[in-house]
Amino acid sequence: MLLAAAVMTGLAGTAGHAALAHDAPPPGEGCGGGGGGHHHGPHILSLRGITLTAAQHKKLAALMHGPHPDFHADMEQEHTLRTQLRTVLSTPGTVDQASLTSIEQQLDALRQKREARRLEMEVKIHDILTPEQLAQIKDRQDKIDALHEQLHALMAPPAPQK
Repeated sequence: MLLAAAVMTGLAGTAGHAALAHDAPPPGEGCGGGGGGHHHGPHILSLRGITLTAAQHKKLAALMHGPHPDFHADMEQEHTLRTQLRTVLSTPGTVDQASLTSIEQQLDALRQKREARRLEMEVKIHDILTPEQLAQIKDRQDKIDALHEQLHALMAPPAPQK
């Protein structure tokens, strides 16, 4: 039973967190074309199993293949900041806490900027979908969440006996 639950959860989790780039575009169109639509992390609104109209496919393709911010500059800045962290932490003597704090704040700002862009994209995807499609997505995610809860309950260590 545990194996079955684990397999179901794995499959459900895969379906629930599949990248939109593989779910949404019409056949023959994928993410990663010249639009720079690289994705970092799972989409909140997975479109796996959602039937889209031709117009919705066209809008999603335009969104995915349209202009996107250049993530290379952010990645270079993040690499530079991580190098600075390594330098501060590998320098003999007392660690410069002020430098660590400053670098960490800069890294947090980059992460927040990336998350804001990602959520902006999710809002645009939301706006393309119908209320019925959004309800389908919510229903599927509720089922996935219930499966995860069941798995956690099955795998929880037994209560200590007194």
